[in-house]
Parts: sequence; structure tokens; C-alpha cells
Amino acid sequence: MPTFVDMVKFESEAPKNVIRLAKIGEFYRAYNHSAWLFQTFVTEYKVCRKFIKSLKENVFYIGFPEKNLIANIDGRKYDKTDYGFDITLRDDEQPDEEAFPLWKNSVSAEPESKADILASPLCGMELEHEVCRRLRDFPLESKSMVDCTVFVAELRKLIAEGAPYGNIF
Repeated sequence: MPTFVDMVKFESEAPKNVIRLAKIGEFYRAYNHSAWLFQTFVTEYKVCRKFIKSLKENVFYIGFPEKNLIANIDGRKYDKTDYGFDITLRDDEQPDEEAFPLWKNSVSAEPESKADILASPLCGMELEHEVCRRLRDFPLESKSMVDCTVFVAELRKLIAEGAPYGNIF
């Protein structure tokens, strides 16, 4: 099964008039530009937004059941790929590339789950408060030297992820 990183890279290589679909289990997904094209020219599905730490960016995607694929192709040319299908837009379907960034900004920034909140890097005051909370809650008196060393390493990692341009403290 392809990862988000695989699909974002694969999708970024698609021509501007092609919707790249990835087969994930019994569903198809379209990512970023392909998701926007799908929403604009084919049909609307709920758009999800997820921050991917390894990419250091938000990934936008939609998904639909495999049984809806034929209806969504709707007479467009399509080709099988390693991950799923490429659907080529019809000649009368010309994307306005200036609308893509506006579409991305319109997708809700609300995290989908607690896991998404934990996966998003903290920065600024949020980071400072989280470090202080963890220091305050760490039971130093009942921990070994190794536990303390691991705890400090975790704090350093948290700070490094949230402050990529230098230490905030």
C-alpha cells in the first residue's frame, strides 16, 4: 500500500490535466492537485487535510469506494498506473490553476483526530507551554538516571521539531 509520501511524489509528477487516483484497500484516493481537479470537474467528496511530518506540509485528499469508480470516470479517458488510475480531463475541462491555492485555503484546518493534533509540530508559545507542562508533570523523584536522560532527549526532539530555525529558549 502506498504511503502519503509516495502518493504526493507520484501525484506531483502528473500532467496538469490528469487526476491521479490511488487504490487504497477497497477505496480510491486523490491527493493535492488531483483532489482539487476531482472536486472541480468530477464530483464533490469530503476533503481531508493532514499534516505529514516527513513532508513538512499539509496533504489534501479525498476518497471514494471502488464501486463508484466507473461513475466518476464518466466517459473520460483513463489509464491504469502502478497505484491505481490516471483520469484525463476532457478538452472542455480546463483547470484555472490560480484557483488551486484558494481551494487549499478553503479546506478546514481543523484536525481530524487526536492523532492529527499530536502529529502536528508545536511552535511558539504552544511549544513552550508543552515543554513546561512535561517538565512539571515529570516525576523526577521516582525515575532512574536512564529515564531522565530519555526524557531530556524527548524534550530536545520536541523543541527541535517545533523550532527548525534554532532553539527558542
